[in-house]
Amino acid sequence: MALAISCKSHIKNYCSTCSFAGVRFIADDTKHWTERWLWIALVALSWYGSALLIIAAWNAFVTNPISFGVETTYTDWDTRLPTVAICELSNDDKIYNVSDTIWTSKHLLDLEDVLKDVAYFRGVAYSLLAVCYAKNNYDPRCPLSNYSYYAQLIRSSCPEILKNCSYNDNEFDCCEYFQPIETDMGICYIINSIQTKNPKKYPMINNIKQKRGVLKFQVMLSSMMYTLGEDEVPSITTLFSSTLKILLGKIYRRQVTVRNIENDPLVVETTPHQRACRFHDENDNGLYPHYSYSACNVLCRKRAQMELCQCNDHFMLSTTESERCNISGMWCLHTHSSHLTTLKPNWAKRPGLSCDCMPSCDETEITIIKDVITSLRPKKRKTYVEMILAYLPTERFKRSVVRSQLDLVVSVGGTAGLFVGASLLSFVELIFFFTIRFISDLCMKKRKQIIPTYQN
Repeated sequence: MALAISCKSHIKNYCSTCSFAGVRFIADDTKHWTERWLWIALVALSWYGSALLIIAAWNAFVTNPISFGVETTYTDWDTRLPTVAICELSNDDKIYNVSDTIWTSKHLLDLEDVLKDVAYFRGVAYSLLAVCYAKNNYDPRCPLSNYSYYAQLIRSSCPEILKNCSYNDNEFDCCEYFQPIETDMGICYIINSIQTKNPKKYPMINNIKQKRGVLKFQVMLSSMMYTLGEDEVPSITTLFSSTLKILLGKIYRRQVTVRNIENDPLVVETTPHQRACRFHDENDNGLYPHYSYSACNVLCRKRAQMELCQCNDHFMLSTTESERCNISGMWCLHTHSSHLTTLKPNWAKRPGLSCDCMPSCDETEITIIKDVITSLRPKKRKTYVEMILAYLPTERFKRSVVRSQLDLVVSVGGTAGLFVGASLLSFVELIFFFTIRFISDLCMKKRKQIIPTYQN
C-alpha cells in the first residue's frame, strides 16, 4: 500500500515539474476539476496529432526519400561510348577440323551438329538430344558429359575473332582492351567493362571539346554484338534491342546515344529498397566483381537451373564439374528452356523466369538510333563494324535525396516541439524520473523509516 501511495505521489510530482506542455495543469490540485479535465483532453489531442505527423514523416522517409529528375547543365559532362561485347556464334571450319581430330574423318555428319550445339549452347540443344538422347541406338561416340571440354576445343581466341581496332582513327591493340569475360554463353570479349578480372579501359570519352566518338573493328567470325553499360554483362536474357547479329561479308554501322545517371552523395546513405537500386559495391552474388541488373539475372538463372534440373549448364559461372549437366541434365534444361531463358515480371502469366533483381544505381540508358547494314562487294570472309556516338546528350538523370536522416530528425523534433513542447531532454527527463529518481526516492524513504526505529 505504501509503495502504491509512493508511486502515485511520484507521478504527481513528475507532472507538476515536467517540461511537457500542459501536463503541470493536470496535476495542479488548486484548479477546478473541469479545468483539469480540459487540459487532459487538450494534451491528449496534442500527443495524438504529434504522433500522426511523426508517423507520416517516418513513412515518407522510408518509402519515398528519393527524387528522380532530369539535369540539363550538359556543358561540363563527360560521356563514354557504350561498352561493346563480341560473342562468337559459329565457326563451321573449326567444328569440322575438331570433329575429324577426335572422331576420325569417317564420323557421322550429325556429330558436327552435336558439337555446334555444345560449343554455342544458348538454352536449347536440338541436335545433341536428337542424336545422342532420343534415339534408342545412339552413336557410341556421342558426348554424354564433360561438355566444357568440347566447347573449349571449338571456341576461338580473341585474335581469331577481332582485329584492326581503332577509336577516332587512332589504332589500338584489340585483344589488349577487348578482354575475355565469362558469361552464361561462354567466353566473350568486351571493351571498357568493369566486370572483367583485370579491367583496362581505353579512353573513349566525349564532351563539348571532343564531340566525335567512332569505334571501328573487324570481326573474322559470325558473332553477336552487345551494346551495354560498363557494369552490364552479355547474357542469354539480354534485350534484343541491345544486340546485333554480325555475319561475314557485311559492313555494320550502329549509331547510339547515351544518357547517364548522376547520384547525389547522400544517396549512398539510403537503403537499396528506399532508392530502388543497388550500387556496384552492394554485390552479394559472387559471380561478377560488381553488382548489375544483368549479373543478378545470371545468378537467378543459375539457381533456377539447379532447382529444376539439379545441375547447371557447362557455361554457367562458378560451377564445379560435379554440378555440370550430363546428357540427361541437358535434356532437362532444353525441356525448360522457355522458362529458363526468358525473363518476366512477377505479375505476368506467360512462361519465363521472375527474378527479384534491382537495377543498378549507375546504369546507362543506351538508345539505338539506327543500324545500317551493307554488303561487301566482292563478298569477303570478314566484317567491318562501326559504333558511332550520334550526338552528345543534352540531359541526364539525377537521383537526389529529398528526405535524409537529418530531415527526419528535424521533422520529428519540430513536430514534438510544436505540439507538446518537448525536446530531447524532455524524454531523457521522463526516463530519468521513473528509473533513477524513483529508485532513489524509495531508498531515501526506507532509510528515514529505519533510522527512527534504530534510535528507539
